[in-house]
Amino acid sequence: MHMQRVCKVILALAIIGLLSAPALGEAGEPDTATTAPAEVSSDISNPAPAPAETAAHTKLEELIRTRLSQLVDRKPEQAAVEAFYRERSYQPIWSANGVALPRTRAAVEYLGKVAVEGLDPRDYPTPDFSRDMNGQTAAVNDLQLTASILKYARQASAGRVSFTRVSGAILYPAHAADPAQVLTQVSSAENVADVLASFEPQHPGFKALKAQLAKELGAPETQKAASQLQTSNKHRQAENQHRRSDITGTLIANMERWRWLPRDLGNAYVVVNVPDYSLSVTDKGKQIWRTRIVVGKPGEMATPLLSETMKYLTINPTWNVPPSIIRNEYLPALERDPDALERIGLKVSHNRDGSVRVYQPPGDRNALGRIRFNFPNPFLVYQHDTPNKHLFAQDKRALSHGCMRVQSPEQYAEVLLSLSQPNEGYTPARIRSLYGDEERMINLKNPIPVHVTYQTAFVDQIGQLNLRQDIYGLDAAVLKLMRGGERLIADTPIPRNYTSSSKPVVARLPSRPAREYREDYGWNNGGGWNNGGGWSYGRRWDSGRGADSYAAYPSSGGRYIDRAISNW
Repeated sequence: MHMQRVCKVILALAIIGLLSAPALGEAGEPDTATTAPAEVSSDISNPAPAPAETAAHTKLEELIRTRLSQLVDRKPEQAAVEAFYRERSYQPIWSANGVALPRTRAAVEYLGKVAVEGLDPRDYPTPDFSRDMNGQTAAVNDLQLTASILKYARQASAGRVSFTRVSGAILYPAHAADPAQVLTQVSSAENVADVLASFEPQHPGFKALKAQLAKELGAPETQKAASQLQTSNKHRQAENQHRRSDITGTLIANMERWRWLPRDLGNAYVVVNVPDYSLSVTDKGKQIWRTRIVVGKPGEMATPLLSETMKYLTINPTWNVPPSIIRNEYLPALERDPDALERIGLKVSHNRDGSVRVYQPPGDRNALGRIRFNFPNPFLVYQHDTPNKHLFAQDKRALSHGCMRVQSPEQYAEVLLSLSQPNEGYTPARIRSLYGDEERMINLKNPIPVHVTYQTAFVDQIGQLNLRQDIYGLDAAVLKLMRGGERLIADTPIPRNYTSSSKPVVARLPSRPAREYREDYGWNNGGGWNNGGGWSYGRRWDSGRGADSYAAYPSSGGRYIDRAISNW
């Protein structure tokens, strides 16, 4: 019995020794060694924020709540910033634990080199990320860089200068980069420089000017003045003027106007270059046709800049005389000669409301020629044929009232119809066979975008830089806004009223009572002139012109009706 107890004691001691052996073998290690792995695992799965990072979160939230409007100047961008940071629990996007992230250096370097895009790096200030930052500094730096990124994206995509500040005769669709999308892209992209570059125009015309500007900025001053430009003889004078002036400024002004244009010009589209007096058609990125045009005279009759859609052609168009021409040209002529209208082929008809319509029926003498190309727009301008073919031989062709006269209308119609409805077999001969005394409409089954542009600098198909005279002074206007006292607000649009209202034509001639003219011709002092349908004339647009329409005849000018017709 005693021996059994002894054995049990020995066995118990042995078991105790075995259980304690690992601990004894790890003599000198901390008592917590057996629990450390569990604690490390917990830290990896849910790391505790570093003090600097926690402070940055808190400071960002506080800054956004109290000072956001001081750092971000546009309300849509303020709303986007607030929503973006709130969604990510106010975590900075440009630093972590007080240290700048790799994307930050790329963004700062990119903004410092935007001069090659025709922009000023001073407009996009960047904070100093070169040192370790405490929470307050990291938060302020984050918002400052975010604000500059948003400002750059907006101006690179839509314009450093708002076209509304340049002229009321410019109207392009809005297409500024969406600030929420900008923040998402720059915070998630592997290459932030590529994202920033995507906001500038991707058009080949813009990229070609950008390459030219880079050459100018990188060339010594003596070489800039002696830039070798090859242009045709007819443009040599304009070239020499540009050589004596600021070629760099010309490139910058033209790049700025590219930013106004829609990002997607269309698969097939028409481009009018006003100072080049040319019209071209592009399909699938390749220019397929080109012709000469006549554009509006400088001043109130300048051709407007716009993007609209060609919807239909009018064969044998009727010219509905705009009220401004009636008021300024025809009423004085009728005072001298009551038969003047009939003698030159103009007609007067009564509308249902008692007003009258003055028009020129279709024919060889019609001011619009045989074809009118219609892309409805607020300025009431269009493209058309003309009986005055001799004008296309002139080098300077700013001669119209705002509309664009086309040198080869039948070929132009063929090109448009071949793009819109290629299976219908329209040819110039077939189009000419439609000429007659009745208006005919041909709807484009696939409407074609029309972009009226102003390019005093462009690179042609062989890679040569071409310069044109600034006939409307738009280069100077753009550069003044970009460089002058208004530069800080230059990209802020100003209101423009592009809606219309009627304006009556009052027939008050001194040699005959107004009552007689109302009886003879049906003029209605209260109701104004009505064109009787079709193309809409006689509307006042707040385009900075002070005329009834962009294509209206001026308040002063020629005295005779035939001059009014020949100049239309």
